Amino acid sequence: MRRLSPITVRYLGRSRSTAFIAPSAHHQKASRLGRKDKGRKKGVATCPGKKVVRMQFLLDPTNWDLTDPNSIPNLFLAHMSITLISVGLGLLIAFPISLLVARVRPLYVPVTTTASILYTIPSVAAMVLLLPLTKLTSLTVIIPLVAYTQIVLIRNIVAAIRAVDPELIEVGRAMGMNTVQVQTKVVLPLALPVMIAGLRVVVVTTIGIASISQIVGVPDLGTLVFQGQTFAYNDEVIAGAILITALALTADLLLLGVQRLLSRGQGVSLASAA
Repeated sequence: MRRLSPITVRYLGRSRSTAFIAPSAHHQKASRLGRKDKGRKKGVATCPGKKVVRMQFLLDPTNWDLTDPNSIPNLFLAHMSITLISVGLGLLIAFPISLLVARVRPLYVPVTTTASILYTIPSVAAMVLLLPLTKLTSLTVIIPLVAYTQIVLIRNIVAAIRAVDPELIEVGRAMGMNTVQVQTKVVLPLALPVMIAGLRVVVVTTIGIASISQIVGVPDLGTLVFQGQTFAYNDEVIAGAILITALALTADLLLLGVQRLLSRGQGVSLASAA
């Protein structure tokens, strides 16, 4: 049975006493250690002359058990799935809008203004407002995340398309390419590196915002941080922070590699494209 956050408990109309779930084994162990080490700073093992941050939770094999839905691997996969779905849906919505805006310039201001207004809505407020409609499901988290991706993606894709040298487009047309071929074989290959730069920002931002999904009862790596705070178990908070940071850095470095790879091949041969 999953632990419910205070907001979730209030939404379901339950009392705090009925929503309480007995702490897991590692939380009980942490409580015992806290009593034994009374007077010592929580989450820090003292050594003569220095302090060492404890990593007990992260290195404990029982926390990597795949059969436990709240284990580190399962929470990691849940966080990745929320991020990938949100960014993927965001791209599906933003890409055609961006192509239209790039061709019809008067649409740029109203479209970006609308996307900016969506981006200003606080994430916690957006999730709580969606609870009556989407209940305690991942949609409660994914819908706001998709909305937040729009402003960055639209601005970046439009800027990338407009940055393509018009002379190259004219060369493509002179070689007999139609509008679709010019867009797919000339414009998009040249605009991709700039698009990937915007995608990096979107992915890292989405990973960070998704960390608060535990507020509405959707588990991911942020669950470790919330549970660690609830049970005053600093090892779990540190583990959650490390894993979220590692996921964001890994995703950013992978996309950076893709961006550099595409930039090297930016000298597109129009003859071969034709």
